[in-house]
Amino acid sequence: MKTKAHSVAASLIVLVIVYGTNGFFPNAAHADSLLTGTVTSAAGEKMGGVTVSAKAEGSTVTTSVFTDETGNYYFPPLPNGQYRVWAQALTYQRADGSAELKKKTRRDFVLQPIKNQEDWIRQLPGDEFLAALPGDTPEDYRMKTQVRKNCTGCHSASYPLQHRFDADGWNKILDLMKHVNVLGVYQGSEHKATPNIEFHQKELVAYLTHARGPGETSMKFNLRPRPTGEAARAVIKEYDFPMEHGHVASMDGSDWSLGTGSSMNHVAGPHDAQMDFNGNLWITHAHTSLETTIARIDGKTGAVKHFKLDDQKGIAVGTHGITRDENGALWFNTRSNVQRSRGGLAKIDPKTEKITIYVPPEPMSGTAGTLDADLNGNVWVTAPDGALRFNIKDEKFTEFKSVTYKNKHGTATVYGLAADRTGNGWWLLMAQDLIDYSDIKSGKSSEFKLPAEKTVMENLTPEQMKMYETFQPPDFNTPFAWAQAPRRMGADKNGDYVYVGNSFGGTLAKINIHTKETALIPLPNPEAHQPYQIGVDKEHNVWTNLWSTDKIAKYNPSSGEWTLFELPTRGTESRHISLLERNGQPLRVIIPYERARKVAVLTPRSDAELKALKTQVSR
Repeated sequence: MKTKAHSVAASLIVLVIVYGTNGFFPNAAHADSLLTGTVTSAAGEKMGGVTVSAKAEGSTVTTSVFTDETGNYYFPPLPNGQYRVWAQALTYQRADGSAELKKKTRRDFVLQPIKNQEDWIRQLPGDEFLAALPGDTPEDYRMKTQVRKNCTGCHSASYPLQHRFDADGWNKILDLMKHVNVLGVYQGSEHKATPNIEFHQKELVAYLTHARGPGETSMKFNLRPRPTGEAARAVIKEYDFPMEHGHVASMDGSDWSLGTGSSMNHVAGPHDAQMDFNGNLWITHAHTSLETTIARIDGKTGAVKHFKLDDQKGIAVGTHGITRDENGALWFNTRSNVQRSRGGLAKIDPKTEKITIYVPPEPMSGTAGTLDADLNGNVWVTAPDGALRFNIKDEKFTEFKSVTYKNKHGTATVYGLAADRTGNGWWLLMAQDLIDYSDIKSGKSSEFKLPAEKTVMENLTPEQMKMYETFQPPDFNTPFAWAQAPRRMGADKNGDYVYVGNSFGGTLAKINIHTKETALIPLPNPEAHQPYQIGVDKEHNVWTNLWSTDKIAKYNPSSGEWTLFELPTRGTESRHISLLERNGQPLRVIIPYERARKVAVLTPRSDAELKALKTQVSR
C-alpha cells in the first residue's frame, strides 16, 4: 500500500539562528597557520598523551590534539587569528594560555600536579569511577553490578560519584532514582518504585557510603595510561550547539576540574548526528524544544540552522534518530512531544532543505526512534513492536513484527536497529536481551536470545534469584542483573556481520548474518566501558561510542585489537556514533554529546601524515 506523503516548505518551518558568522574565523581564507608546542610537567618530564585544545576568539568550534611520546603536539593548519589554548591531563592542573596564529606559532605548557585527591577525582570520566569501585568480595561484586547496571542508565557514573554523601544522602538519592523513568522524569513517591533498586537499596546505601562517603574510601584508583599511538594522532573538532533563547550553560565540560555537569534546565541537546556529503552536521534533538526538530551545523563556520516542525502549544515535533542514505538524503523519525502519538518518517534533502513526511498506514504501528538505510533503496526504522521498511521509490512501508512483544517479564520494547548488506533488518529488544531479524523473502521475523553474563549469574544470592523470577523492568533501561542489554547496533555493509553494542554487559556481539552464529567480544575493562551505537567502516573496523564515559572505541576484527580514543570534553554522555567515508577524503567519525551539548568530529591521522606535518613545522 502506498503511503500518503506531504511536503513542508522549508521557508515555513525553518528558524534560523546564526551565531556571529563573520567572527568565527578571522581571515578564514588563509587557513595556513601551524600551532605546535611542548608540554612538560613541573618536574621537567616530557608528557605524552596530553590533550591540547584551541578555540578562536568568537568561535563555537574547538580543535583538540594530543602530545606525542616526546611531549610535542601538532595541530592541523588553522585559520589565522587570536586563540585561547589550553592543556589538560588527569591529576594535573589545567594550563591556560593564548596565541595569535600567524604562519607558525609555538605555545609551550608546564603542568602542575594536583595535590588534593578530591580535586583530581572530580576530573575523572565515568569509566575511571566504575573501574575503581570495590568488587573483590561476592557482596561488593553484587553491589558493583547494581551500580553499573542501574545507576548509569540515565547518566554517566561520573555525575553522581564525583560527589561524596553520607548514608542519609545516598539513601535520598536512591529514593529519587527509583521513581525516575528512562526520560529522566520524576513520577512521584506514589509511583511504583523500580524493583531492583528498592530491593537492594539498604545494601547499595552502605556500599556507596563506604566508596564515596565522608570516611575512608574503599575505591582503588588505578588510572589508565594517557593516549599513545593511533589514539594520540587523532584530531577532534567540537562544535557547540548553543542553548535556546540565548541561555548559556554554566559549564560545557571543557574544563575537567569542574567535573561532569548537569543536563537539567534544557542543557541536554543533540541525540543522533550525521554528516552530509558537504561536511555539514545534521542533528536530532530528543528533548522538548520550542525551536528544534532537527538542526544543521555548518562544518566550516559552526553556524547553526534550526528546522522546526510544529507540534502543539508552540512546541517543536520531537525526534530521536537520523540516518543518511547512499544518495546523501537524511532521514529521521518524527514524534509528538506532547501526546506521544503515532510516529512518522521524514526526509530532508540537504541541498534544497525540503522536508517530506511519510506516515505508516493503519493498522501498522507508527515509527519509533532508530533508523538505518540499506543498499537497495530502503530506509528501515524501528516501531514499538518491530521494524518498518520504507521503499523510497515506491513510498511504501512493509511491517515486520517482533517475535516477542509481551511476556511474563513485561513489554519487550524495541530500541536499536540496523540493515545488513543483503537487505534484511535487525532490531534489539534491550530489556530482555533479544535479537530479532527479518526475512524479506517470506516477510517473517525470527528471534534469539543473547547469553547472560555468567559471572553475575553465578554470584546471585537465592533471594536475588527469587526477586528476579517475577521482575518486570519498568522500562528498557532497567535491566536484569545479568543482562547484556543490547542497545544499538550497526552492520558491515561490505561484510557478513552485524555488531551489537551490549551496553550493560560491556561486550560487542558479532553476529553472522547467514548462520546467526554469535560471539561476544569483551571490551577492554568491560565492567567500566559501556558500548552504545555501532558504526562499521569500509575496512571492517567497528566503531562504538562508550556512552558512560568520555571516549570512543575502535575494534579491528582481523587483529582482535581495541583502540580507545579520548574525547576532550568531560560529561559527553554520547548516545550515537556515525561515519562518513568519501573517496579522496579522510574517514570522519561523528559523535554527538547529549549532556555537554556539542557535536564532535574525530579524524584519524596516520603516522606518515603526522611526520609530514612535523617536517613542515621544522622548516
